[in-house]
Amino acid sequence: MKRNILLFLMPLLFFASPVGAQEWIGHELCCYEDSSCLNEMNFYGKVSGGVNFLQNTSLNKNHTKYHAGYVIGGSLGYSSYYGLCFEAEYAYRRNTISKMHFFGQGSSKHGHFQTSSYMANLLWHLPLSSWGCACSKISPFIGTGIGYDCQHLHASNSRINFHQKWNHFSWQIMAGFTYAILCNAEIVLDYKFHQGGSQFNNHSLGIGFVYKFCKL
Repeated sequence: MKRNILLFLMPLLFFASPVGAQEWIGHELCCYEDSSCLNEMNFYGKVSGGVNFLQNTSLNKNHTKYHAGYVIGGSLGYSSYYGLCFEAEYAYRRNTISKMHFFGQGSSKHGHFQTSSYMANLLWHLPLSSWGCACSKISPFIGTGIGYDCQHLHASNSRINFHQKWNHFSWQIMAGFTYAILCNAEIVLDYKFHQGGSQFNNHSLGIGFVYKFCKL
């Protein structure tokens, strides 16, 4: 995890300069014909959903495989200079059980694993114009986040009805891009790796809608 955070922060140090700021602002302004409220659109809201893949787990000698599930979520964010965005995010993930082997008690194909995540994210939208790229409505980004997970696992067979809850520190990394459809609205596509505790690793692919709030 430390290596991922260092790789994420190193390019930020380079672009955190007056020159980088000017290039980024210029990139933002060149992508819209109507920039009258552009500098006022610091706050935004985002809703998203997608498919979630939960890796196999082995807990107390209970081995579990999962079907592909889903993730839905929403966030409120603030756009700063240098392409940096700060977000507060809530996400709900749910995967049904493909097969769970109970230690000494048979197996089950009935049950699910669900997670509620509360995250603080830092995103960086790459300044393509400073790298000589032509201006477009596409804005790629990378990001990381830390937070807290509330998890629940349920499985059962003819002899056992198993319930277990956990509360864990969690972290995630992400990458994707936004596509501007209006001056203050974007479509976002992203990939996230989310780990809640040392045992629960999630890979998700999502699509969402971003609305930027413009002051009246």
